[in-house]
Amino acid sequence: MAFLGLDFIISSLLWLIVVFGFIFLFRKQIMKLFYGKTSFDLFINRLKEYLKKTYPDINFNFDIIELSKSQPNPQTRKYMIVDNIIDQYQKIKIDSSKYPQSTPKQLQWGSYVFNSEPNRDKLPKDWLQRKSALLTRDHQKCFRCSKKLTVNKTEIQMIRDLKSGGKYFLENLIPVCKDCYKLLNIDTKKLNHLDIKDDLLDIANR
Repeated sequence: MAFLGLDFIISSLLWLIVVFGFIFLFRKQIMKLFYGKTSFDLFINRLKEYLKKTYPDINFNFDIIELSKSQPNPQTRKYMIVDNIIDQYQKIKIDSSKYPQSTPKQLQWGSYVFNSEPNRDKLPKDWLQRKSALLTRDHQKCFRCSKKLTVNKTEIQMIRDLKSGGKYFLENLIPVCKDCYKLLNIDTKKLNHLDIKDDLLDIANR
């Protein structure tokens, strides 16, 4: 009986070695079988979903995913992709042909014309009303990147600035998000922070 017990133990150990050896050799395939997608695949899915939802009118180029395959470290590869997307975002150009040519009557109010004239460096008294009108006109979206906007998260960019004779008429104003405002008004070499960078790094680090 003792001999049979020892034989059973040895056989069991051999089987365990074979099973664990098999699992070790084919661990990547087994992980895909049980967990479906790798963390990198999930990152790519989350990245594309975020970009499509947040910037619906921008057609980002994802060639970097294929080009970065030679990078053996998955996390470093994620950062390469994030940097590429941010670079694309920074290079977006506003289509000047889409600039508004006039302001519909329904978006004007009693003091609209009077307050459109510059008064030194002061903003018009109805500045918030102008923001709201711009958002209505441009469907609550950033004019440059198409990000959804609210009044509190909207910056106003002048097409023709005051020094060049621009005024506060709505056709000379476009609503933009905070990131786009920075990119349109600050030297990109001096930019230290963009919200899109934080959001993409958060996705990469999950």
